[in-house]
Amino acid sequence: MTRRQHEELVGVLAMLITFAIGGAVVAALAGATIVPIAAVLLIAFAKGRLVVLDFLELRTGQHPMRVALIGWLCILLTAALARSLAVALIG
Repeated sequence: MTRRQHEELVGVLAMLITFAIGGAVVAALAGATIVPIAAVLLIAFAKGRLVVLDFLELRTGQHPMRVALIGWLCILLTAALARSLAVALIG
């Protein structure tokens, strides 16, 4: 790993930590309304995408594993949003 790659990876790690703290703050302060839940899920998608692209080193090219992992992430977050909507509507 070159020095530049190491610096980029540290920058991505700092961004992931910021996303994690931001998501925790939004979740803690917002309660159980739909908009903050959607915001937290969007932050979770951003974190997951960064992990897939940078830490699993799938940023270059159109690797089938990259597409599959981001698709899996979308499925899980859609299921989490559907569950939150169901709980909010049913009460």
